[in-house]
Amino acid sequence: MIIARPSEAKGYLTPPPHPRELKVLLSPSLQEDVEGLAIGMTILPPGESSSFHSHGREHETWIIVSGEGEVRVGDESQGVEPETVIFLKPQIPHQIKNTGRIPLRMFWIYTPAGGEKSILDGRMK
Repeated sequence: MIIARPSEAKGYLTPPPHPRELKVLLSPSLQEDVEGLAIGMTILPPGESSSFHSHGREHETWIIVSGEGEVRVGDESQGVEPETVIFLKPQIPHQIKNTGRIPLRMFWIYTPAGGEKSILDGRMK
């Protein structure tokens, strides 16, 4: 059994123009028994957004825990709130914006693992 708690994970702060805190909770790079996926958390301050980006081979799933936002996938945008789940295919540009007054907290899952390595290596923008 592996138990990962956001309060115990190292946070990585991304620089402007897209400041946010990223935490990798489960990854084959962190725990040898983890295979096939990576799970982490993003904490996005009010008014901030992620970059508009895509992943080469990873599917990404987001689970909104708190806050309100807007998700942009390709040319489509939609509002999100707690308990919303978003599934993103590889190579499709996407972005999330915090449109609320409190930090937007969300879990993300990469399948397969790999995309989290840029966070762990400090290369995430």
